[in-house]
Amino acid sequence: MAYFLPELEIKGEKGKRCADLVLDGEILEIKTVTGSRVTLGGEFRLAYKQGASLLTGIAGTKVHSVFIRLKTDLPLMSVMSKIAGELKNRSDYGRFICYFEKTGELCSWSYEELRAIIGKK
Repeated sequence: MAYFLPELEIKGEKGKRCADLVLDGEILEIKTVTGSRVTLGGEFRLAYKQGASLLTGIAGTKVHSVFIRLKTDLPLMSVMSKIAGELKNRSDYGRFICYFEKTGELCSWSYEELRAIIGKK
């Protein structure tokens, strides 16, 4: 089941919105990213925070994920490394899902899988 959530502000933070939907019991925030690797990191951090902000508000939900539609031609390993770095010192459960618009490729990794690659080259 999918439930689209209304646009609400995160308590105590001006202009910040909460996640977009709950899909099969999992909170999901959706972003479209154009720009550099730095932009990707910033948008992921915002999306992650938006999803995490709802964890206390939805009973039984402990997972929040981020879906990014990537319009920039960034290499897959660069994207994985950037998101892995953003997940450093975080212990939440969820997935990072990325649609690479330039190649038409859809990829998905658990936060745990991405955290595991930190420090490995």
